[in-house]
Amino acid sequence: MNTPAKKPATLPAYFQRRMNMESLLASRRVLRLVYEQGPLTQAEAARALELSQGACNLHFQRLEYEGLVHGERLQPEGRGRPRFRWELSRAQNATIGLVFDPPHLFVQLEDFAGQKALALETNLKMCRNHTDVAEKVSASVARAVAVAQERGLVVREVYAALPGVLDPLTGAVRRAVNFPALDGLDVQDLLRTKFQLSAHANSLGVAYYYGEAAEIPAHQTALVIYWDLGLGLVFGRNRQILTVQGGDARGRMLSELGHISIAADGPRCHCGQHGCLEAYAGGWVLLQRLAKFGVQTLEDLAQLAVTGKPGVDATIQEITRLLGRNLACALQMFGVTVVRVTGPLAPVFARGQAAFVAGLAEIIGAERAASLYVAVSNDVSDRLLRGATRAARHAYVYPDEFARLARVSSTLQGQHLAAG
Repeated sequence: MNTPAKKPATLPAYFQRRMNMESLLASRRVLRLVYEQGPLTQAEAARALELSQGACNLHFQRLEYEGLVHGERLQPEGRGRPRFRWELSRAQNATIGLVFDPPHLFVQLEDFAGQKALALETNLKMCRNHTDVAEKVSASVARAVAVAQERGLVVREVYAALPGVLDPLTGAVRRAVNFPALDGLDVQDLLRTKFQLSAHANSLGVAYYYGEAAEIPAHQTALVIYWDLGLGLVFGRNRQILTVQGGDARGRMLSELGHISIAADGPRCHCGQHGCLEAYAGGWVLLQRLAKFGVQTLEDLAQLAVTGKPGVDATIQEITRLLGRNLACALQMFGVTVVRVTGPLAPVFARGQAAFVAGLAEIIGAERAASLYVAVSNDVSDRLLRGATRAARHAYVYPDEFARLARVSSTLQGQHLAAG
């Protein structure tokens, strides 16, 4: 009969002498292995990581003491010491995801098994500056922390998904075009200082990517397009975000690819540059062009798109075709095989999906364009919230990966793709 191993109240002095009790860095490789492949035995972990079983035992004891893994005693095979199968303590550990979707703030508490423990929605409409927003954020996070404590959950990480341009070092919002009250808000510092929580702040694109990642097959390179008032793009493989090296040593996420110019004398974009791809295909452009049809919000636009109204449909076909032409090179360069489109304007893309593929075909050929799997996401809001909590979980297990993600791809702005 298999029985759970009993967690020690304290680590024996022997372990404490041999391990750094102030940091989990030494044991993180073992934690990642259990996260990715568990449950597994000590011997299996030792072989996979090329460590001795004694060293693995130390790491498992440390991780168990921290409440991150638990061991199940296996029926012994003949004589010898008992064996254990180790797995992640998913029901005891949790993350918090914050999604800023002005004028709303969404906060979700979710355990490592993906079970939702709390979901909150706060209206930020009356906030006049980032101090007002910070008060709302604090109240919502305090509620999530309280629920976690009530349920015996340990909050390991918080991820804040923010719109606009973020400071590359601090994560503070430099400019949120559609909600100026966010300007100057440093959510990451607020969470770390007020709640003593490990926290990351980055773009909405990270949450959108992890919201879609569960639907992306392993070993496939994917482009996730999140289409709302702006135009964001995230490339990933094996549920890890792909980065490129910019003018410094930090890995740059290509979420700002929408701000590469496609025409030097094109219309002015909200980022301040001229001729950006977003200035031709952002949601705000569609709202301007279709205002004569009574369109005022993205919801109006999504509802109107499915009617097939001639003037509306022609505009959608034109813009999605332009997207295909101007993203073809990037798809080819990264070896993308899957394209997933999400965000409030996903229904609009569905109407123009064939035109998008046709635009790709103009650059990379019909056969290659047809080989791509292009899909439109459903339940966008739920996926986005789950994406934020998954991003937090990923950030906790892979902190070095998130540390490399620059928040502002400013070196990409002003560069040019082929004119569309």
